[in-house]
Amino acid sequence: MSFYRGAQMRRISGHADSKVGGPRAFTVIELLIVMAIISILATIALPKLNLHQFRIDAGVRVVQGALMQAERYAVQRQHDMIVSFDVPGKRVLLIDDQNNNGATDPGEKVMVRPLEDFIRFAVPPAAIGGGTVAAVAGAKLQTLGGYPSIIFHRDGATSTDAQVYITSSRPDATDFKGLSVTQSTGHVDYYSYSTGTWKRGGA
Repeated sequence: MSFYRGAQMRRISGHADSKVGGPRAFTVIELLIVMAIISILATIALPKLNLHQFRIDAGVRVVQGALMQAERYAVQRQHDMIVSFDVPGKRVLLIDDQNNNGATDPGEKVMVRPLEDFIRFAVPPAAIGGGTVAAVAGAKLQTLGGYPSIIFHRDGATSTDAQVYITSSRPDATDFKGLSVTQSTGHVDYYSYSTGTWKRGGA
């Protein structure tokens, strides 16, 4: 084999290898097709995801967690814990009432639990059990620092039965959730509003 013929074969072989083994880039058309498919799938899937319900459930967990934490601290620390509801500010305040005087004194710790974005306390279409219709309701509800409040005592009981209502920022009655606090035990029950009635434990 001549030197010229060998060099020519090496050039052809090298060119073929670069085509077969080299990386292949996506074309603009292929990328556009993939993006179009993703858009179609997202359009189909998104209506099935109720983001409002996810947010409302998160808001319920914030309030329920605050109530349960107050009960636990009252029993563990053997003094009152005040839970106040800042309805316009969309937050829950936990006050470590060490001297049991029903007020926030210097040195007493205040813990703040804000609601999720787009979630609020609101007046429900109807009250759980036919009671008072208000965003926060209770037969012996107290007003402390300008906020409706309940007090957990060292035996776990509360100062009153209470109901707290939470919903989204949109005007949809099915978004309403409720938490009902039992005075004698401090137990918190969860309710959902559906077809004009409250259902315990969710819809």
